[in-house]
Amino acid sequence: MASLQDKLRSAGFDPGRSDGVFGPRTERAVRDFQRSQGLQADGIVGRRTSGALNGADRMEGGRPAAGGVNGTARLNNQPDGRGMTTGSITVNGNTYQFNSGSGRLFSTPQGEYRVTAHRNSRSENAFVRDGVGFSFRMEDARRPNSDAMYDARAGRDRTALRIHPDGGARGTAGCIGVVGDAATMRQFRDDMNAELRRNGGSYTLRVQ
Repeated sequence: MASLQDKLRSAGFDPGRSDGVFGPRTERAVRDFQRSQGLQADGIVGRRTSGALNGADRMEGGRPAAGGVNGTARLNNQPDGRGMTTGSITVNGNTYQFNSGSGRLFSTPQGEYRVTAHRNSRSENAFVRDGVGFSFRMEDARRPNSDAMYDARAGRDRTALRIHPDGGARGTAGCIGVVGDAATMRQFRDDMNAELRRNGGSYTLRVQ
């Protein structure tokens, strides 16, 4: 049982202390892991869950899933010009809603991004919802260490694209603005940090 807890922790899920006891915290970590792998989240460590855990234990940090993509953000529409769109993003097995862009600004360009940590706590109005603030960096996956993504709609590079709470007025300056209450923001931040830990500090997100 302690080895199970160690494997869950290595995969980015918190089972509590490796004490060999299958308590509520360990069961919750198992369910979260199962959701992240597309398995039935029943909290039972059967053959498929054990196999997935053993595979996660052997994975190299930062290695993308099949096809080179770890996660997807789906836009409900992509405005041809300026304007806000809504969408959903799945992180660590949980799906969240977001806004991107505004009446005067472009939404997030479609493409593949390298997501990394930025700031785990923020206090600026546009980055805070119900007292919870954070931001994660989105880099063009084809341009390592660049803070710019080319947007054909604007005919130029877009810079400083982030994932953060949709604080202040509804919509963003092109970032992915997660919507919801304080509990949702805290859960999203925890899920994103778990995703990054599991993938060696960065993962590839496809916005489509």
